[in-house]
Amino acid sequence: MSKKIIMRIPTKDGDQQFHLGRLSILTICASVIALPAVVGGAWYLNQQQTHNQAALNQAIAKLESEKAEIVALYEEQLDTNHALSQSLTDRNNQIQLLGKRVFDVESVLGLADEELVSNENSQALEERIDAAAIDSAVRATMFRLIPNDSPMTYQRISSSYGSRINPISGKRHVHTGIDLTCKRGEEILAPADGVIETVRPSNKGYGNYLTLRHSFGFSSSFAHLQGFNVKSGQFVSKGDVIAKCGNSGNSTGPHLHYEVRFLGRALNPHYLMDWTPENFNYVFEKEKKVKWGPLVQLIDNVVRLQVNLTNSPYRDTSISTVSSESNNNTTTN
Repeated sequence: MSKKIIMRIPTKDGDQQFHLGRLSILTICASVIALPAVVGGAWYLNQQQTHNQAALNQAIAKLESEKAEIVALYEEQLDTNHALSQSLTDRNNQIQLLGKRVFDVESVLGLADEELVSNENSQALEERIDAAAIDSAVRATMFRLIPNDSPMTYQRISSSYGSRINPISGKRHVHTGIDLTCKRGEEILAPADGVIETVRPSNKGYGNYLTLRHSFGFSSSFAHLQGFNVKSGQFVSKGDVIAKCGNSGNSTGPHLHYEVRFLGRALNPHYLMDWTPENFNYVFEKEKKVKWGPLVQLIDNVVRLQVNLTNSPYRDTSISTVSSESNNNTTTN
């Protein structure tokens, strides 16, 4: 019995014969039998991969949703904290004002403690500033380190510092800053040397928000920005471009909400914007929340120390001592 199978395939030139051995036949049969399993396995793997990808996409979408919720809650909490800080500042100002009024009434009626009245008068005398005695170096240092002048070229003041009706909520509240209308993209400059404390992108509340920490307890903040030119932790000099004016957050038009604070207490930014070398006494007379006398004295001490160090530069005495000892040893030998 032949171990080969002869296959004849008719063609136009006649029949063509093919001889298939037993091994070839077994290989063909095995391939035919295994083909459904291979195709089925590939289909199963493809289905499994599609299922895994869908599950992964669903997990990523869930994480993105949770992230967006957390970011929204964080921004809402920041706005709430800022509002509470403003409210607390307003209450403290009211309490101090009421206390001052009570003290004045008691003084007029002769009910106040004479020692307290004497201390009040002496303190007022101590805090008076002799502007003529402040030299140019101290003045220059103050204008370098304390916020002054306008942070940008603005068109007009749309809302001043103090009590106002909120243009969006319609409720009366204390406006702890000043609103300066501007062209979108107008450059905003650092009002004094400092370090960038907060850079917060947002489309709610104050919108894109930036805070700048200055020397001696002063800070400034900028809201509704279009974009940032700095990063958190970056040191900047007075006049550096830190951001661009915009219309982000709850805003009715392109403007800058500008605040200046001292130890967390809001100051009237307009007083500091109008403070110039030609108008040196202006801020001392207008802004009473800062004890300018001791501050000027502190800056004067710093400037004098710098001058002394410049005139008498530091010398490393250890080097001269070693040289002297070497010379002495040489002489002795």
